[in-house]
Amino acid sequence: MKKFCGEIQYERNDVEGWVHSDICYRCGDKGDTVPEMDDDYKQFVIACLKEWLDNSNGTGYFWVGDYEMLTSNE
Repeated sequence: MKKFCGEIQYERNDVEGWVHSDICYRCGDKGDTVPEMDDDYKQFVIACLKEWLDNSNGTGYFWVGDYEMLTSNE
């Protein structure tokens, strides 16, 4: 995978407020010179999904993908 946008957000039960982080991988990079994602970054994204599953209680969201597709009206 060369690039994607991503985000994790959820409400915390133990304090007031939200946890939020962008977890994009080179989504602003242009052209074909974008390096493939390494295993360390893959593990980071997997850890973020696990964090959301373990802590969100179904609030907020976890998403990765094409931002244009996510925000299109189709």
